[in-house]
Amino acid sequence: MIDDQVEAAFAPDGVLAASDPRFEPRPQQTRMALAVSRALDGNGRLVVEAPTGVGKSLAYLLPGALWAVGGGRRLLVSTYTRALQEQIIDKDLPIVAEALRRMGLALRYSMLQGSENYLCVQRLERCWRRGGHGPDSRAALERLVSWASRGASGHRSRLPSVVPQPLWARISRDPERCAGSSGRYWDRCLYRKDRQGAEQSHILVVNHALLLSGARLPAFDGLVVDEAHNLEETATSHYGQTVSESALKRLLLDLEELESELPAVKGLASGAAKEARAFFGNLAEALELPRSPAESASRVLQGGERVPAPLFLDKLAVELGRLGEELAEREESIELRMFQGRISGISSAIKGIFACQAPEIARWAESSHAGMELKALPLEVGERLAEGLFSRDIPVVLASATLSAGSGLKEFKAHVGLQGAEEFVVDSPFDYEGQAALLLIEDLPEPSDDPSYFDSIAGCCQELIEAVAGGLFILFSSWKALREVHERLKARVNGRPIWMQGDSGHEALIQDFARAGDAVLLGVDTLWQGVDVPGGALSCVVMVKLPFPQFGSPMEESRRRWHESIGRNYFESYSLPRALMKFRQGFGRLIRSSHDRGAVVVLDPRLLRRRYGPSFLEVLPRCRRLESISELRQFLSGKARVIEGIATKKSPG
Repeated sequence: MIDDQVEAAFAPDGVLAASDPRFEPRPQQTRMALAVSRALDGNGRLVVEAPTGVGKSLAYLLPGALWAVGGGRRLLVSTYTRALQEQIIDKDLPIVAEALRRMGLALRYSMLQGSENYLCVQRLERCWRRGGHGPDSRAALERLVSWASRGASGHRSRLPSVVPQPLWARISRDPERCAGSSGRYWDRCLYRKDRQGAEQSHILVVNHALLLSGARLPAFDGLVVDEAHNLEETATSHYGQTVSESALKRLLLDLEELESELPAVKGLASGAAKEARAFFGNLAEALELPRSPAESASRVLQGGERVPAPLFLDKLAVELGRLGEELAEREESIELRMFQGRISGISSAIKGIFACQAPEIARWAESSHAGMELKALPLEVGERLAEGLFSRDIPVVLASATLSAGSGLKEFKAHVGLQGAEEFVVDSPFDYEGQAALLLIEDLPEPSDDPSYFDSIAGCCQELIEAVAGGLFILFSSWKALREVHERLKARVNGRPIWMQGDSGHEALIQDFARAGDAVLLGVDTLWQGVDVPGGALSCVVMVKLPFPQFGSPMEESRRRWHESIGRNYFESYSLPRALMKFRQGFGRLIRSSHDRGAVVVLDPRLLRRRYGPSFLEVLPRCRRLESISELRQFLSGKARVIEGIATKKSPG
């Protein structure tokens, strides 16, 4: 029954076409929607690889909505990025809701993010009363107090103005400091209002971090995980432990703010802050790591390190517990218990990281300008996900544009604990042979940290910028290489924006890039995936280096040792497949619609010199091969005529 409804909805004269004038029937989208419908209706497990252009969001939202509304169920949809979350809520679900309305059905949907994304009225008013703010913070607080008094949305993205991060850290919701229904702010809680909306929804949109966090999500009957290629990374962070000197410092500053309301805590935070500085200084010395703000270094922990114990944290936790009992009748006692729990947790984490001997856990210490950081992260999370997130007997769909190195989904399913899931790979709707070209440049040095290497890369990038009239992404695998090349390009290129990741917020930077039309944007990880810039604003994607995992990083060094200890070849079983998948993702930034035309340029000569080079070419769709920058210029010069022709056909008269 639902299959028939789904097929009819995606037809040229169906409810989706009637609900959205931009809707274009695509057989790939319909096939995916039917596969999702059958998985939901049959309580199945499905993994879908659907490349750009298929329209995968509608392909799972429409059947998901019919399944949820028709059966009085709730479908949880999880994404990795906030941008996709907001696209689903603001663009896709309104279309689906209108389509269902035309079928006589009413769809309710909402979005929920981690509570740190919500304004806390209690913390806002406390911050306002405390005073001592600069003009900008005072003005922002005045606007927020007025906003909160009207009972409007407390989500950070819906607030009347941008809130600086230092201020947001003082006024956002902290679940461990919340008195809940026993607190005097319960009736005014803005997060509670969003939670109530979630309880009434057929489709609830969350992110991967919230999905895995153990937060009390409303009960759900089915799960769709979009951007599923990021699920393993999110789970690695979730199941691991991180202790940072800067986070402890912020926590102690928060405790210090309580002194005005609870004189009994006076001196506790400042005393602990001094002891924390001494502790991390001694720890760095024991691990032979620098403490200079100008130096960064890391060390893999192998067990047996002689390090100081965080006794000052244990002492502080005991004192906070005693004060909490003495002040049990006051609402602030809840916050004292929160601080006690967090301080105890940090102490336990430090001890646990150094005591851990499990070979499948990567452990290391880092020292940088921000202070010290200790990490313990699992090298594999599939079994944990299978026993946790995927242990319930409900239908599950995982979807992404790129889930493999082009050789099937078996490896991905093992990494996320869904070995028995059905696979569904959708073909691309794009004509890559007509729309895309590939240029491999061999006469460059192999990647290194030598200044002459960066000179060569910058020189080649300058030639490419001069040959390409539209916008360019230049993708790097390390921040060092990005900064070195960016400095050189800024000095050599005039008349065009030369931006780098971090110049402003990610979403604002992408919007500025798309508007500019001829900008050059240098980036690392976040630009390799999940960025959508259709049209001539992105005409060329340059990959400076084959995207192998960072050799020598603590995580990869630990992974290499572990693979070797269990008889695996690290390069063949992990490093190469990950590089191939990321290479596919980078290529996928280029063609975002059937009207796009552009080229990918690779500046790493190893692609043509090493035995693994052909593997990278095999994972790409068949497209035109170019031999020189001159040919690149000629190929892209046809772009203006193509776009002009399309525009002429659409223009009246």
